[in-house]
Amino acid sequence: MSNYSCKILMTALLAQLLLCGDRAAQAVDIVTRLSDGTTLRGKLGRMDSTSVEIERTNGQKVEVSVDDLKSVVFEGEPSQIAQARSNERSGAYATALEKLNEAKSSLSSPNRNAKINLEFLIARVKGRQALLDASKIDDAITELTTFREANKGSFRYLEATLLQAALHGAKKQAEQGRTLLAEVQASAVPGFKLQAGVDLGNLLLKSGDAAGALSAFDGVISQCQGKPNLTRALYSGKLGRAACLKTQNDVDQAILTLDEVIEKAAENDSATLAEAWLRKGDCMSLKGNSKAALMAYLHVDVLYSSEGAQHAEALARLAQLWGPSGHEDRALEASAKLAERYPNSTWARQSAGGG
Repeated sequence: MSNYSCKILMTALLAQLLLCGDRAAQAVDIVTRLSDGTTLRGKLGRMDSTSVEIERTNGQKVEVSVDDLKSVVFEGEPSQIAQARSNERSGAYATALEKLNEAKSSLSSPNRNAKINLEFLIARVKGRQALLDASKIDDAITELTTFREANKGSFRYLEATLLQAALHGAKKQAEQGRTLLAEVQASAVPGFKLQAGVDLGNLLLKSGDAAGALSAFDGVISQCQGKPNLTRALYSGKLGRAACLKTQNDVDQAILTLDEVIEKAAENDSATLAEAWLRKGDCMSLKGNSKAALMAYLHVDVLYSSEGAQHAEALARLAQLWGPSGHEDRALEASAKLAERYPNSTWARQSAGGG
């Protein structure tokens, strides 16, 4: 065999080895942490209602608390699930559901947790969609109830419980919401326990108990002080505190609290930042500063449009404010975007009715 032929054969063998290596590298479970964005590749082991364990390719075992899970990808899961995650992040919930249902029909993994995870993703998308479209709340609550009853020991159980509580709150079913939040507060997962405290504060605030809500938010804030791993809960508590202050007509102090969150929250914490800018816009409107309010709502539209609930509300506010400021074209543009992206939302219906 000539040297040239040997080189050709060697190149082909190396290419085959590299291809096999790539396939082997991809044939793993993947866990991404919420706190630092770290991606862990390996084999998932124990998974329960408090944490999951993954054995990395180097043999190291890493435990991740369920409140620190950004995403969990199981080996061999259908490609539609990745597409659905992307759709969900952008607020395209109908498309996400379509992809997840396609994945459900083609899921062949013998891993029970992979099936549980897919069922949870469907329930979560339905829940988030229902928070924008009240006509879907009953169906979403049924889906989450079914999931929770069948998967009480699942690594997705507490997150599902928080979401269901939020849906009961949106439906003004305070008692059902408080019962679910109490269950999460009794758990052994710090991040979710604190989030339940924040959600309880929001529930109390919606029911008109601003003093009780402020006490709940301050309790969360005090538990988070000096603990860098609890910053998300800390800022959620501060956002709730600002909402209470606004309700109690202490608007200037509310703005100071919101500015602190905007300054200190991580750039990738889009949910926190979208809410902070939205509520700052509300405060500026109360003070009669329409220009500052417009700028705050524009932050949500331009930078945090993936946060569907906040984005829909911001578009409704922009549609109201652009006209009086001399920009009727932009008011129409905001209304059109609201109707196109969130046609069934409360904000779109109010805008269409002139409310």
